[in-house]
Amino acid sequence: MAYVHIRDGIRLIDDSAGGVVGSAGSLLAPAASVWWMWLPVTAAWLGYALYQWLPRQRQNPRHERFGWLVLASQVLAFAWLLAVSGETAGALLTVAAAQVAVGLVAVHSMNIHPPASGTEGILADAPLGVSLAAGVLSLVAVLAFILTRAEADLAGWGGTVWALIGLITVLVGVTMICMTDRGHLSLALAIVWGLSCIAFERLTGAPDSISIGVGAAVAAFLVLVSAGSRRHQVDHERRRAERQIQGRRRGASRPANT
Repeated sequence: MAYVHIRDGIRLIDDSAGGVVGSAGSLLAPAASVWWMWLPVTAAWLGYALYQWLPRQRQNPRHERFGWLVLASQVLAFAWLLAVSGETAGALLTVAAAQVAVGLVAVHSMNIHPPASGTEGILADAPLGVSLAAGVLSLVAVLAFILTRAEADLAGWGGTVWALIGLITVLVGVTMICMTDRGHLSLALAIVWGLSCIAFERLTGAPDSISIGVGAAVAAFLVLVSAGSRRHQVDHERRRAERQIQGRRRGASRPANT
């Protein structure tokens, strides 16, 4: 059922390329294929619901902290599909802003309460990161659509300049998040996918813009580098701390010289 709703929503975006989040809606509109990211997110959420019912997980306090975040993200994902069906810019803008807000709260919670296992991270943390990325991409696309349709040109800089400013804003914001904890790779990879879809659409589709296409590609590369560097740094420090602990233990276990 979830697959059908997502498939129909993406098909609707494909059929209305000039719509609010359609590929031709603005200079920052990604290819419609970007929204397939909702499919693995939904599958992970279903897995997380089952995971919580395992006997060993029923007393896990982290589920109480993250359960409402996962539920809120699910509700907002469904609301996003409804808003896409209605082709209402105001509704999509509201939903996207709410997705970003919930996603930022989730990131803060993840930084304070890291997952106890890899399974927990895959089923709970990763989907929340992708959901935040979807909210960011949707928010940027809707804002760009509204400004484009209103023919707004603040300061007389032109649409291309403001689109580049939008890309820089996304790059800086996401990079700041990815420089916390272990890099939040799920968020980073989803944003990279979205920026790549923007780059592809601007270089091969309409409206075309070489500067926006190249800018989106560069932004995607920088996000990937920042998240990967943070993950490498944190893992390196953890391994070094483990080696130091092991060294102290070996030193303490040696017999004292007499």
